[in-house]
Amino acid sequence: MEIGILTILIWMVTILVGSLGLVIFFGSNRRSSRAFAFNICLIVLWSFGVSLLPSLTNPNLENIVLKFTFYMGGIIAAAFYYFCKTFPDDAKVNSVTIIVLIAIQIIFIPLYFPSNLIIGNSYIIDSYWRWGQSYGPIWFVFDITYLFFWISGVVTLYRKFRLLTDGILKKNLKYMIIGLLVGFIPPTIVSIELPHLGYYDLNWFGPVSGCIWVFIIAYSIAKYHQMDVRVAATKVFVIAMVMMALLNIFIDVVFGIYGRIILFVIFAILGYILFRSLTAESEHRDQLNLLNTTLSQKVAEQTAEIRKAYELEKHARRELEKLNETKDQFIMLTQHHLRAPVTRIRTGIDAALSGDHGRVSAKLRTSLLETNTSVARLTKIVDDFLEITTLKAGGQMLDIETGNLLKPLEEVLEELRLDAEKMRLSINYPPLLSDWPSVPMDESKMREALLIIIENAVRYNVQDGRIDISNKVIDDKVLEITIENTGVGMTSADAPKLFHQHYFRSKEALAANPIGMGIGLGVARAVVRAHHGELTIESDGEGKGARVRISMQLR
Repeated sequence: MEIGILTILIWMVTILVGSLGLVIFFGSNRRSSRAFAFNICLIVLWSFGVSLLPSLTNPNLENIVLKFTFYMGGIIAAAFYYFCKTFPDDAKVNSVTIIVLIAIQIIFIPLYFPSNLIIGNSYIIDSYWRWGQSYGPIWFVFDITYLFFWISGVVTLYRKFRLLTDGILKKNLKYMIIGLLVGFIPPTIVSIELPHLGYYDLNWFGPVSGCIWVFIIAYSIAKYHQMDVRVAATKVFVIAMVMMALLNIFIDVVFGIYGRIILFVIFAILGYILFRSLTAESEHRDQLNLLNTTLSQKVAEQTAEIRKAYELEKHARRELEKLNETKDQFIMLTQHHLRAPVTRIRTGIDAALSGDHGRVSAKLRTSLLETNTSVARLTKIVDDFLEITTLKAGGQMLDIETGNLLKPLEEVLEELRLDAEKMRLSINYPPLLSDWPSVPMDESKMREALLIIIENAVRYNVQDGRIDISNKVIDDKVLEITIENTGVGMTSADAPKLFHQHYFRSKEALAANPIGMGIGLGVARAVVRAHHGELTIESDGEGKGARVRISMQLR
């Protein structure tokens, strides 16, 4: 075996390519990165095989190495296709695809080595490449599979490139496609296609062209963290220097003193770059330590400020909770003190109307009846205030039992029947008991909530209007009841204010019922929420009615 200049040149590029593979393998643990590093490992083996061809003198050994290089070319193409399926999104390749790729390479083994079906015998040629080869009867099988895997892989990457929107990922993929085309096209032409024409003088350029695409990929790694590779520059230079030291053995044999001078210059350049990179990394480390120290101080200061603000906020929240509790207690106390005189007034009016204090004239009776109506309204307002306060404060204990809402609904409709008939309203609802699933509820409280909602639907409706009541079960978990009317409605701006502004009443409601206070829906919502449900209201606009939805848990 004679080691010539072409062998040395290919080895130098092989070392460069192998260094890139090590950098990627140890610099990232992603699936696509490891696949690319594996591909580079295969390229190194192929390049090493190619480098031996011009130096071998034994025809049998040359024929084995030649078949090995062609076989490795097929494996490289298949591994490249696998890599393209994983890059850049680190996708997992279908197990069937992997089995097919492996099976193809296993099938090719007997077609190469024990036979001459693809590559025939080697022969000496009058060229510094020294060896040529004949082709077997099915030589085209290698070309077809090789080109299929490479072209399919590039097409796969290009499709992914067109779909990407992330700028960095797109740039990574662009450089990867360019680098792979540079790495694919020259070896295909000079090592596969030209030998078919009997031209072997450029065989050496296939492996040597690797230094171009290595530079492209290395640039993408340095600038855009290609394949998420993050590695210190010192590692690259140390690997390169170790490889160059190994190469020194063969440099001395072939080139003598001139080889040593060239190797010294290369070592000096690498040493200088290594020194610069170590200095830069040391400076970066010092800056990082300073930043960490400063950042720790800033974090400690900000933490102290946040803790102080948190303590102040916690203290303020406690004060607000106490104030809110005091307010609720005040309302409850006021309600109890108001109820006694209101009841006394109502009792006195009832006694006067019944004639206990003498004959009542028609004019006085009318006045007493009007007063009694006002007292009844005052009683309801006081009760509503107490209802909201006690439910919010948790003081109202619900008597929860599993029941059906059809019964309280029909009681409410019967109570409001005369008012609905007066306005000639059409009321529709599911009348069958089977249409209403059972829910855990306090029946009396839910009756109050339904009375408030449907009374509003009657009071704020229009003559000859309609009230539609429906229900549905959602995901076997929630009963949703919808009460829709054709009344005065409200604007889209007023709808959210019903529950976010206390005692808010829209201008449409004020026009329909000037004396209302706007707390009825608040009571209804408090009742529903006490049942772990929710009440919402919406409207399509002024004059377009309103929809009230009640959601209650079935279990």
